[in-house]
Amino acid sequence: MNMHRQSFLGRFPRSPAGLSALGLLLLISLVGFFVILLLRLVPHYIDFRKIDSVMDGLAAREIKLLSKSEIREILTRRYKINNIRDLKVEDIVEIERKKDEAVIEVAYEIREPILYNIDVVLSFGQTYSYR
Repeated sequence: MNMHRQSFLGRFPRSPAGLSALGLLLLISLVGFFVILLLRLVPHYIDFRKIDSVMDGLAAREIKLLSKSEIREILTRRYKINNIRDLKVEDIVEIERKKDEAVIEVAYEIREPILYNIDVVLSFGQTYSYR
């Protein structure tokens, strides 16, 4: 006769396996935190990629012939078309003219609140040269 304790499903395991209730709660909290972080930060990176595509779409000859205000006007229209929210051309774009080129710098920071007094600061910047 076998002297080990038996259950309906077979032997009891020698050591417990799996997550405890506290471990499961911590795992769910950690996954939830990263989901919230992802949902708050990804739209800003999408906006920056849209801005980058707008800037890459500008023709060099077009930029050379236009004044700074006309360039800003074109960029404003293209930002609206691409649904770039919360960012104004006047605030994030610097236009500089040199002898044979136009240099446009896009630089901005976004502060995104995460939880209570915890914020994440995202810095974006890129310089575009048109000859």
